[in-house]
Amino acid sequence: MRQVTLNVLTAFLSGRTLKAGNTKTDGQSVWLHGNKIIERRDDGIWITNAGWNSATTKERLNGLQGVNIRQRNGVWFLNGIPWNGDWVNVRDYEQGSQYVAETVSYEHEFDVTSEWMNAGYSRPTYFVFHTLVESEREAVEKLLRDHGIESKRMESDTDGVYRPNYFVIVHPDKHKEALDILNNQN
Repeated sequence: MRQVTLNVLTAFLSGRTLKAGNTKTDGQSVWLHGNKIIERRDDGIWITNAGWNSATTKERLNGLQGVNIRQRNGVWFLNGIPWNGDWVNVRDYEQGSQYVAETVSYEHEFDVTSEWMNAGYSRPTYFVFHTLVESEREAVEKLLRDHGIESKRMESDTDGVYRPNYFVIVHPDKHKEALDILNNQN
């Protein structure tokens, strides 16, 4: 861990203010290059990459206890779980937590099909929506959120051809309910 990370996170965890190079804390949040990446909330410590998959962002976040971010093939993994960088509660991703155990059981299950191209694409088993248009995915996420169903985003591309496939994934326990909500919208 770099010294600047150690100094700023120590100040953050003890509720003190500190600025070191491109990183600062007011004791409640941490900013990197002016982007908030860590925040203390009533229910724990939350993190985000603020849209920057940079080595520095990853290094700062990895300075927190319970956070282990690795990158494979351009995808970030938070404690072994694919993570898109959106705000998450670190507690929910700690090794051994019930949420992590449940998430791992369905995030890594894929079905390889060839629905629309001979090359095929990988899709998560518990997806409830698939599109090639990102704005459509956002509308489905909002609809599910309005019904109290949390979802995750996933993107894959076709083998050998870059054509993004956007997916909305839900927890297995909410899969049928989410499908019913989406089917009743037509």
